[in-house]
Amino acid sequence: MLKKFTSIFSLLIFFFSCTNKSSDYIRMTEGVDMKLLSFDEGNKKFDTEFYTNASIIISSNNRIVYKRYKDDIINPSVTDFNFLFAYLNEGDSAQFKIELEKLIKNFSTISLNEIKTKEVVITIKIHNYYTEQEFETLNSSSDAEMTEQLLLTKYLKENGINNFFLKRGVYVQQIKKGNGEPIKNRKVISINYKGYFINRVEFDNNYKDVAFTYTYGSPDQVIKGLEIAINGMKKGEKSKIIIPSQLAFGEEGSSTQIVPPFTTVIYELEIVNVK
Repeated sequence: MLKKFTSIFSLLIFFFSCTNKSSDYIRMTEGVDMKLLSFDEGNKKFDTEFYTNASIIISSNNRIVYKRYKDDIINPSVTDFNFLFAYLNEGDSAQFKIELEKLIKNFSTISLNEIKTKEVVITIKIHNYYTEQEFETLNSSSDAEMTEQLLLTKYLKENGINNFFLKRGVYVQQIKKGNGEPIKNRKVISINYKGYFINRVEFDNNYKDVAFTYTYGSPDQVIKGLEIAINGMKKGEKSKIIIPSQLAFGEEGSSTQIVPPFTTVIYELEIVNVK
């Protein structure tokens, strides 16, 4: 009976959206408006215990600030999007207009620092909901390294792989040229950097603090991928650097557990000074 009610509810939303061109969105709750883009009658409803396979884009002022590919399955412990998943059955897709204050109240793991507008647009497509048993069956037949490579390939394709050059396993895009002698071992360098994941979630940033200074070539100062990218850069140079997990935090992830295992990381790095 509940499933039948949900299907009727979805049909009503879809009908309303199609027949009311002046107001495509329906107010679902305070601060949340929804426009149903497509629906799949009779499939699973959302449950907080489910693993969720979803494509998600968050945009602010027509600029993408977060993008999650469907291959990056959401663990039940990540509850940021639950208040929106609750409106969607498996197979549904919808667009939400969310007041920023509402988003801040619900998001715990995703930084919203770059959003300056009072409202954001979130587009979600639910591909699958998995029970724990279904997820374990799926996960046992998948390969974490292959999933990482798939996500990296999609990111490079969407961001123009020809904009990057491959440097000993690291993808580098020069944003700003530098001056002076190229960096080599035993040079004392100062760098500013911002680190984030493929989905654009930031996990590290020292731009608001003092630049990080160290002797280039000294062990255990930066991850291997950054060491490779920095080699040969010059004072004032700025680059975007994509580092696969084998040259970043590897199969175990970071010691702080902020970076998961088998996770590609991206840095925007600037050489502030070279001595």
